Amino acid sequence: MPEPHSSPPLSVKRATACESCHARKVRCDLNLHESTRDCCSNCRDSQRACLPHTRKRRRVDAEKDASPRPVEDKKAKSLTHGDGPDTPAQQASYLGRSDYLTAHLDIDEDDATHYNGPGLRAGAFQHFEARIRRNVSSLEIPRGTLRQSLLRNFLHWCRPWMPLVSETDLERLDARNQDTLLVTATLVAGSIVSSAPEAADHGRRCYQRAKVLFYTNGEQNHLHTIMAILFLQWLNPSGPEHVSIDNSSFWLRTSVALAHQIGLHREPDPRMAEARLRRRIWWALVSRDNLIATSHGRPRAINAEDSNVRPLRVDDFEAGDNDALLFMQFVQITSILGDMTEHYRRGTLSDRKKIDFEDSLRAWLNAVPSSLRLYRRGTETETAAETKKGGNRLTEYDFKFRQLHVLYFTALIILFRHDNKNDPPAPVSLLAASFISGIFEEYLTHEDIPHLPVTAIFYLMVAALLQLSYQRFPSLAAHRNEEIDIIRLSLDGLKKRFPSAIGAERVVNQMMNNHSTSVQDTAESTRMNLTPEEAEFFAPFGPELCRQWGSIFGPRPAGPSARTTDVAGAGSHSVDPRAHATADANGVLATGAGQGHHHHHAEHHVIGTTSTTTTTGDVAGRSDAPWDVGGTLLLSQDEDTLFSSEQTLDTVGRWWWADWVPEADLDFLSKSL
Repeated sequence: MPEPHSSPPLSVKRATACESCHARKVRCDLNLHESTRDCCSNCRDSQRACLPHTRKRRRVDAEKDASPRPVEDKKAKSLTHGDGPDTPAQQASYLGRSDYLTAHLDIDEDDATHYNGPGLRAGAFQHFEARIRRNVSSLEIPRGTLRQSLLRNFLHWCRPWMPLVSETDLERLDARNQDTLLVTATLVAGSIVSSAPEAADHGRRCYQRAKVLFYTNGEQNHLHTIMAILFLQWLNPSGPEHVSIDNSSFWLRTSVALAHQIGLHREPDPRMAEARLRRRIWWALVSRDNLIATSHGRPRAINAEDSNVRPLRVDDFEAGDNDALLFMQFVQITSILGDMTEHYRRGTLSDRKKIDFEDSLRAWLNAVPSSLRLYRRGTETETAAETKKGGNRLTEYDFKFRQLHVLYFTALIILFRHDNKNDPPAPVSLLAASFISGIFEEYLTHEDIPHLPVTAIFYLMVAALLQLSYQRFPSLAAHRNEEIDIIRLSLDGLKKRFPSAIGAERVVNQMMNNHSTSVQDTAESTRMNLTPEEAEFFAPFGPELCRQWGSIFGPRPAGPSARTTDVAGAGSHSVDPRAHATADANGVLATGAGQGHHHHHAEHHVIGTTSTTTTTGDVAGRSDAPWDVGGTLLLSQDEDTLFSSEQTLDTVGRWWWADWVPEADLDFLSKSL
């Protein structure tokens, strides 16, 4: 006779929430950090004791309970050997649906994971993926000297804007002689900024290999996967004018989707071994999202309201990381730019919000560390031949610091745009566009155009459209040829690596044809002055990188070390640009003799029409460079043919200019695109 059925014993289920959060019916993130379950973020913030909440349930089947649970065993494992990318970091999927479902029933998200789903990668399909990965080994990737060169290029040119792996990390990963997804993606990024003739072909093969590894689940570490996808965004085989699953916009949203799955948008417990790395990855995603959305005029993939990750601090980086401050400032200025353009795109930029953005830009400028600034304040010990007492002196050329400030000047151009196309540009935008041209002139001088990211095309286009707008007015057109030719040469260098530069050329070319004739000067165009508040945007700068400086503050210096009146006191200074047109006609851009040299050891020379500065280095020695022996850029092309391209631009390319550049002729674009 069988024994009477008896109830199975009760078992205590692991906590998915603390007592405090359970009583308050709020979401608890205690289960996200099983390795450090002592305290959830809510209790930590309110300084309450965090006691795990337990509830009892009946065991359904003792045999089932004793069976292995691979999903549970692998859930929420944290790094235990530091926060470098060399350590595994399997992470449970983040679920926040309990926030908006009924509070009368307790949702057990942890229990929902306790099943073994077959998934797509079970059985035969998993073996099929393994065969694909074996076959992809036929794609030869760089070895030896070229491989090391690409890795060095990545560390020098790419890593400052994505400080996720260190040189030590790469050496350790590369020493394993395993071409993982992360290492392969690093080689892809390094090939984009490489000057080696064979780098482009190897980069494309590495990209194809990386795609196979990604789509066949070749990388089990989710943090590694997200970092690799970030690095792949340096490659843009097609521009935003065309729909593609290989451009940075596609890979960005893929990485954001994966980041949301593993909860990167939530502040990690500080006791997690990989907490610092998780923050850096998240803010790298945020900065990329802001830049891509701004450049394309599309919605952002990340909503800041959904994240509670705190801002970066120096202690979030590895000890001795020289790019920590740079990346922190980079994240801040890209966030300002992304927020601003989103309001423009949605039509929600009120006067109050515009003032807030002005304050944000001033605060960012004032917070830039002295080590990252374009100019430094003069001291009383400096001679008058070097700088005026209390003036600003251009610092030694640094490629990274110039890139940081180009973002700032781009934000100024967009923020101070005019709605009426018949009005002359705001003086703030005029100066900012001229600064961008001056900085890109330095890039040309030091042969750094190939090392720029694809977003540099957008900065050039913003500056070019503004310059073409204000140069319609005769009183503001003194340096039209010099500044436009800088744009042309820069775009010509960028389109060798990024096809999207061709689309930018077409946009600028359309604007040149549409505004080839001058318009009558107005009172605003002949007398341009800054308010005291607007002058603060240029207080830390000087005239060396800005051809239009004299249009606002007086004549540019005649010599390489002369200085104009300090910007901070020029708020109420009104200048008639026509009175200084003759003095500024040469457009000389020079620096002091004491300026340092870049790694190319090319002296800083000038673009002008009457310069007599002697140029040394590779730029002047190239037979194809449009420089004469005196360092003067030869302007022999007709302005209507400066931007010529036979390639077409489809309708996807009508991104953003109607929102930010009212001068754009949309009827013309509709017919030509």
